[in-house]
Amino acid sequence: MRKSNCSVAGTHMFQQVVRLPEQIEFSLSSLFFNIRRTSKFAICGMGTCAIAGEVVSDYMDDKGAHPISVIRGLELPRWVDSDTTVLVISYSGDTPEALHNYRSAVRKGAQVICVTSGGELEELCVKDDNVLMSIPYGFQSRGALGYMIGYIVVALHYCGLIDSYEDFKGALPSVKAYRDELIKDDNNEARRIARFIGNRSPVVYGFFNMRATMLRWKYQFNENSKVLSFCGTFPEFNHNELVGWTSDMLTDRFVPVVLMDDSVSQMLKYMAETPIGMLSDNGTEAYIHHLQGDCLLTNTLRGIILGDLTSLYLAHLKNVDLNVIDASDDTVGMPE
Repeated sequence: MRKSNCSVAGTHMFQQVVRLPEQIEFSLSSLFFNIRRTSKFAICGMGTCAIAGEVVSDYMDDKGAHPISVIRGLELPRWVDSDTTVLVISYSGDTPEALHNYRSAVRKGAQVICVTSGGELEELCVKDDNVLMSIPYGFQSRGALGYMIGYIVVALHYCGLIDSYEDFKGALPSVKAYRDELIKDDNNEARRIARFIGNRSPVVYGFFNMRATMLRWKYQFNENSKVLSFCGTFPEFNHNELVGWTSDMLTDRFVPVVLMDDSVSQMLKYMAETPIGMLSDNGTEAYIHHLQGDCLLTNTLRGIILGDLTSLYLAHLKNVDLNVIDASDDTVGMPE
């Protein structure tokens, strides 16, 4: 993997996010022998941990035979029982919401799997003899997304809810090649998007089948670039947000960034291209990037890498110190 000469490439966060495919690869190679089959599956996590669940949920909606739920709150669904696997993710192991949901899952008699780098969650998991999937220590939570994605896929496989993880393994060479092309070019697409955004607040759009990718962009703009950011999906955009973009006098403070999955149907493409044209006619230009992978999973992972890099370049333009360790989505939560 070749590195860019841009100063962003020397930061810890850059080194973490560009290793997304290698992190997934590492997790997929892990073996576990104490996971039983269940018919239901829920993922508990906040921030990046929830995004990892959403990435796999998008994949399951496209390819899987079983839906999975991502729980961001403090209450587990009533359907959680002994035939449910509850996978609790907290990078630090000290996220209050994750610890609360861990204890709730144990009380309900669910099979509990923990994904963490340590903290109280690891201590509870070991003490209760539940399944522990360990992430290497020393990352920001948002820099360890690939480990989380890979472990979720492994857990689903052992629970009997997906046949194999060959789709994920098969997508990685293309994602690595895409990553390598991006970072070897000092005038790459991520830098161009960052310059286009400038001092405005980015609003990221894409098709509903890639909602996890849009959420990841929003979170990375929030945490890496230190800017307000929002996201939405097509065709829902056509039924409400279009009115705001074409009527509100404050739209010049915001900039739409559109991720187009070229693998969708012509009808869906039309339902995105038409309102984008209306924005242009109204004086609002969107930055449109076409994700040209051969399947939804490849486009999802490519889109995540592009968004991560865009957020870092935007931070650089705003003179944000990317080597400062700040409060992550794993360390700020409800009071004990």
